[in-house]
Amino acid sequence: KCVTILCCNTAHLFLVFCLTGPTDAKITQTPNVVLKRGQSAQLTCRQTDNHNSMYWYQQQQGKGLQLIYYSVAVDNEEKDDIKEGFTVSRPKIDIFDLNISSVQTEHSAVYFCASSLDTVLQSHLLPLQKPPSFPLHSLRESSSSHLHI
Repeated sequence: KCVTILCCNTAHLFLVFCLTGPTDAKITQTPNVVLKRGQSAQLTCRQTDNHNSMYWYQQQQGKGLQLIYYSVAVDNEEKDDIKEGFTVSRPKIDIFDLNISSVQTEHSAVYFCASSLDTVLQSHLLPLQKPPSFPLHSLRESSSSHLHI
């Protein structure tokens, strides 16, 4: 199961939300939605393990995962690699919403939601490498959403 946002020539945007992983996965995402280009989209991620940390990643075709936002507590959201056009909210420990204010072609990607019990910030990798700008963590559960414009 996965989330797909597809835009066709008629300027309609089709959202298909899916979940990856075992059938007993503790992460779920929003059901199917149909939108027009330029409309807003909300991807809702829910987890049932009361994990402190939740994450939204984007993976564009042919590229690696990029962390968009993460949250280490309710009402605590941190930006990371991708900021333009996205906002998040964490109103409860089990909910982490990713919002796209105006869906555009550059939002075409697979979106992954994940949760973990804790987050550990890494200060460095090797002396000649730049430290990552995002928290490194052990993901317990994750799900994905495909966004095609």
